[in-house]
Amino acid sequence: MPGLKGWCGGTRGRLSVPSRRPVAAATAIALIVALAGCASAGDDRSRQPKPSGRVGETLTIAYASVPQTLDPAKAVQNNSLYQALAYEPLIVRRSDGGLAPGLATSWKYDGNDNTRLELRLRDGVTFSDGSPLTAQGVVDHFGYVVKQGGQFAPMFADATFSASGPLTVVITTAKPNPDLPTLLTQDDVVGGVISPAGLRDTAKLGTQTFGAGPYQLDPAQTVAGDHYTFVQNPNYYDKAAVHWKRVVVRAITNPEATLNAMKTGQADFAVGDASTVSAARQAGLTVTSTPLLWTGVTLADRGGTMAKPLADVRVRQALNYATDRQAIASALFPDGGRATSQLTVPGGYGYDSALDNAYPYQPDKAKDLLAQAGYPNGFPLPIVTADYQSMNLVAQALAQQWQKIGVTLQITDRANSNQYTSEAFAPNYPSFMTIFGQQPIWTEGPSLFLPSALFNPFHVADPQLQALFDESAKATGDAKDSADRQVETWLVRQAWFVPVVATGLPFYATKKVTGTSVSPRAPLVSVYEIQPAA
Repeated sequence: MPGLKGWCGGTRGRLSVPSRRPVAAATAIALIVALAGCASAGDDRSRQPKPSGRVGETLTIAYASVPQTLDPAKAVQNNSLYQALAYEPLIVRRSDGGLAPGLATSWKYDGNDNTRLELRLRDGVTFSDGSPLTAQGVVDHFGYVVKQGGQFAPMFADATFSASGPLTVVITTAKPNPDLPTLLTQDDVVGGVISPAGLRDTAKLGTQTFGAGPYQLDPAQTVAGDHYTFVQNPNYYDKAAVHWKRVVVRAITNPEATLNAMKTGQADFAVGDASTVSAARQAGLTVTSTPLLWTGVTLADRGGTMAKPLADVRVRQALNYATDRQAIASALFPDGGRATSQLTVPGGYGYDSALDNAYPYQPDKAKDLLAQAGYPNGFPLPIVTADYQSMNLVAQALAQQWQKIGVTLQITDRANSNQYTSEAFAPNYPSFMTIFGQQPIWTEGPSLFLPSALFNPFHVADPQLQALFDESAKATGDAKDSADRQVETWLVRQAWFVPVVATGLPFYATKKVTGTSVSPRAPLVSVYEIQPAA
């Protein structure tokens, strides 16, 4: 996610939810990044909206996800808000998409191959528990992250971390990685450093916070699974950037309940849902959104372990041809939904307008492909979904459409998004509904389609796809754009997924607050830029 004067800048994201200035749902989520060998210098905060000068009493956020853990090393991105409030990232993603100093005041790549990143840490920082920030502490933090094997650990699988000085950290990768600075922001969770005290007693990381962010969890005012109260961190290094005395995150998983909480003043800011956008506008709420996500199906069992038909590319293509994307987009996403057959959105990495209609609605062709593959009468296909961002409604629509070619979609609908996530990635199902955000190919691979990716729970590998990915990782300029498109084209033609509709992730705000803007380079609201309205 283009470099600006003296700064690494960009856009990016992934499955998900709100992020912060320092602040992304099921990894579904992402933005776009264009980072390459850029460096930051100085602590210029002019890129952040001008502070209102007021400190509000309480900011209440309605959030559609309940965290299974508060441990940054184990958390998934759709729960990133809970970590972002308490864990200051090394690098901060601003609402305009630019990157700015966090715990690191500057960073730069050494050489021209994007394999060695040097970060200079902020002097005099202490964590909420009183521990000092040191380079060795950051190295220890990433050692713990990699060892835990969470969602973001594969991003650093070939990386080594070292302290070349008391406040200098060096990250070295075996292969070119142009996206390291963005991986260290709040959007990817693990950029928020855990204190040495937290690392000494990791059992507490699941229910307490040990960060250097502007807030810290108050367990006495928190009820796990219902609401989480964050109070000001007295040790935070930049008190002028703290706009609220406390932040309360209410876990509300039902879209209508979220809207009602906003309408009745029980919440000031929320991650919205495509099904309630019109009603939110009618209620006078501020609605912000920019293209970000694709919604569809991950045909995960490409080896045919649970669902033998999915091993045949003709079957996977048949499901794509049997999908009337425009009908679903018009019926379920009238406020900005866009029918698509590809895994990115306009302006995203690898985007090719010709791929939007790679699979026009042709049920007869779908039937012919099924017959060629040996399934003239169709087959049953189990799938799991969650009640999130209308995923379950898309699943129901697909069930009706695919029944016309004999494919019976056996839907398991989980109201609890954590249960859906654990079952989809176990894997307990051959397919699962998916929301995923646009992101750079280098980041998308380990998240979405490479053998170690979370969204590839059967660990399916393909040498041609790996070769295309490797070419994309080292390419630059126009060659990079072409290489990115080749990766996305391969994924579309091999039909590993059934993308249906591209949407933005809507955010709602009341008149009580300001600073909730988004931009093409930063589709996720930066929660720490949310301030009391003047």
